[in-house]
Amino acid sequence: MLVLWLGISLSKFYDWRKRYGKVNEHNASIPRDHWLTDEEKRTILAYERDYPLEGYRRLTFMMLDDDAAAASPATVYRVLKSADRLGRPSPSNERKGKGFRSTCFSTVSSATEARAAATC
Repeated sequence: MLVLWLGISLSKFYDWRKRYGKVNEHNASIPRDHWLTDEEKRTILAYERDYPLEGYRRLTFMMLDDDAAAASPATVYRVLKSADRLGRPSPSNERKGKGFRSTCFSTVSSATEARAAATC
């Protein structure tokens, strides 16, 4: 048989024969119909610009109510995060890592003050 003479196994030949006429499959991401278009992403960003004080969850449902864009809260979060439009986390506590500081007395000079400081 010609296939064996070419050094191709019979199973590979039959796999090719079964695939004949089909579109090549590949591992790249194939656009899905439920993905957001660029226009929808721009709409989400514009809506966030109009309502900057609203969180992404509330913004999602406001857009649904106004028929602006239909997306899940997670999708809106990802769009806003990729555009760096989410609020920044609160700054860290500046006092952290500096040890304990008593608010009662700064210096203790006598035994009476020491007892008073201990009860604070």
